[in-house]
Amino acid sequence: MTKNRAMIIIDYKKSHHQQIIRACVLALKQGKILAYPTDTSYGLAVDAQNLSAIKKLYKLKGRDFNKPVHVVVPSMAYARRIVRVNKVSSALVKKYWPGALTLVLKLKVKSEQLKVLSAKSGWFGIRMPKNQIALDLAKYLKRPITATSANVRGQKDCYSAADIASQFKNTKYKPDLIINAGKLPKRKPSTVVKVDNNQLEILRQGPVSKKEILKVISAKF
Repeated sequence: MTKNRAMIIIDYKKSHHQQIIRACVLALKQGKILAYPTDTSYGLAVDAQNLSAIKKLYKLKGRDFNKPVHVVVPSMAYARRIVRVNKVSSALVKKYWPGALTLVLKLKVKSEQLKVLSAKSGWFGIRMPKNQIALDLAKYLKRPITATSANVRGQKDCYSAADIASQFKNTKYKPDLIINAGKLPKRKPSTVVKVDNNQLEILRQGPVSKKEILKVISAKF
């Protein structure tokens, strides 16, 4: 473990996976901001049920509250509690999760925290990345964690702990911790698909193509 001004960098070792996850989950419960690896770039996690931490995250990102932040859910059972999952979205989950696909579904719970993260739109983005660290952070927290990219607004996505430390070196607000899982292969951000009843809208094209998605849906229905 090393310190970079206010940032603590934790060097990830598979043999210490459980200890690292537990320590980081404790930090999330304390309202800390954590940079962590996903199956695309590094992301920024806060406890998605902690309003104070969410506001701190928006401040760090320099993000307007009219822009949503998606989350990693701990399980599909949890997802079904907070958003409306139908046959179309279920088919996409079965095919692409865990993986680089974010689903934007109708929010069905009255939660101030999730309302803020959804930019008061009534629609909420959820995903389960193909990365054990990301999945276990949400699983052990037993609540969603945010999944916004770990970069300064207007800067490139970060694919290493060194990139994150460099970008936030001279900023007023910084992540509290960074899980250094090495350099990630450069991949596009996740594909984002809005499912409204049986209608699909590709909000962002990423690793999963529109052609693939339509093929899955046409095969199922």
